[in-house]
Amino acid sequence: MDPKVTQAVESFLQELFQIAGEAARLRLTQSDQELLIELHGAHVFIGQNQRALRALAHLVEIYLKRTLNTDINVQIDADGFREHRRAELREMALQLAEEALRERKKIVLDPMEPYERKAIHEALSTFPRVHTYSEGQGEERRVVIEPI
Repeated sequence: MDPKVTQAVESFLQELFQIAGEAARLRLTQSDQELLIELHGAHVFIGQNQRALRALAHLVEIYLKRTLNTDINVQIDADGFREHRRAELREMALQLAEEALRERKKIVLDPMEPYERKAIHEALSTFPRVHTYSEGQGEERRVVIEPI
């Protein structure tokens, strides 16, 4: 992990959380072009939808671009929300696949984040007699579950 990136992100977020009156702990994991920031104790994000976390990730990306001239995709998780969401999505995907088979019709889901769509696709990759695909562009991209 690039220590410049780590230091810049930690400093930026600590200042931001101090202004917001939060005492969040950070854990950063970096791969080639992605940075995952895990927040623990960031009460401002508890119960929030993904938009707040996505907006914060976008701010971090802009900050890194302007201060270090680096393009890194940033993902933020707060108190294990993403893993909890993945588990919910896997369960939902199995129920919807059964419904698609039972009613012999395709089911179009609401738009989702990329990691959410991936969770649906993975959950149904071995489910018999249905296949999944994504359609739409940008924030309107959604998963379709279709009987074979």
